[in-house]
Amino acid sequence: MKKAVVFLLVLVAAGAAAAGYFWWQLNQGAAKTEEISVKPLFYPMEKFVMSVSGDPTSRYLVLELTLVSHKADTIAALKEATPLLRNALVEHFARQSHLEVKLAMQQVSEVQSELLARFNQTLLDNKYEQQLDKVLITNIFIQ
Repeated sequence: MKKAVVFLLVLVAAGAAAAGYFWWQLNQGAAKTEEISVKPLFYPMEKFVMSVSGDPTSRYLVLELTLVSHKADTIAALKEATPLLRNALVEHFARQSHLEVKLAMQQVSEVQSELLARFNQTLLDNKYEQQLDKVLITNIFIQ
């Protein structure tokens, strides 16, 4: 009988330990969830300067962008991912002429949407889980 009581106590203790472990794991998972800020968080990129083809000489495009997210983890990851995003900018504008860029910039919201899609795809392709909410063009200069 004593062995049965001891066995039952060991079984109850093991069950309590397992329940405590699972409760702790659930709370750890909840702590790791990404906090979403009510206000947008901003990441201003360095000025982007690129030559675009023009007749008969080359012209320049100067862009200043600010990336927007509501997640602090996304903003933190952008410093590391900036070279990838700058490369995506080069790829986006490399085949466009001065006139094409000038016409595109008349529809700034469309360019912002295109860049958002391109940046998010670039992040995804490079195994970043973070995604941007918006791309803001804060300054444009086309020479």
